[in-house]
Amino acid sequence: MDDAILNILAGETVVHANPLAIVTRKYLVVRDEVRGAQEIIGFQSIRAMRKVNSTNPALLAISAGLFTIAAAAYSSHEAYEVSGAVGLIGLFFVLGYFSTRRATVLLLLEDQRIESRKGSYREAISIIRAVERMSQETA
Repeated sequence: MDDAILNILAGETVVHANPLAIVTRKYLVVRDEVRGAQEIIGFQSIRAMRKVNSTNPALLAISAGLFTIAAAAYSSHEAYEVSGAVGLIGLFFVLGYFSTRRATVLLLLEDQRIESRKGSYREAISIIRAVERMSQETA
């Protein structure tokens, strides 16, 4: 973290930290995806938070096509070897879909919107839950 951020957060206890953000008892420190800057946000200025999903549905469409081709090859009784190979390639596309899913936390403030850097679904949900828990405790 920058020295200015450390000075502002001196004495604050870190409640939750992951690559998307750092949650303290009163503040949320978010690294902005667009500008790359770190923003310190007080809980009182957060109006709403959302998890924004980023997926690649084309990978699922390709895998569905490959599974259809594999099923057709299997039912033709002439190309058993081809059906297994094409089905395996389709499985790799499904695994690629699940491994490339990303999420960000969108913060709606009084006068602006801030989107965190991309991370996993679990990281985004854990930040949202930690902020909700801390804002309830301080309210």
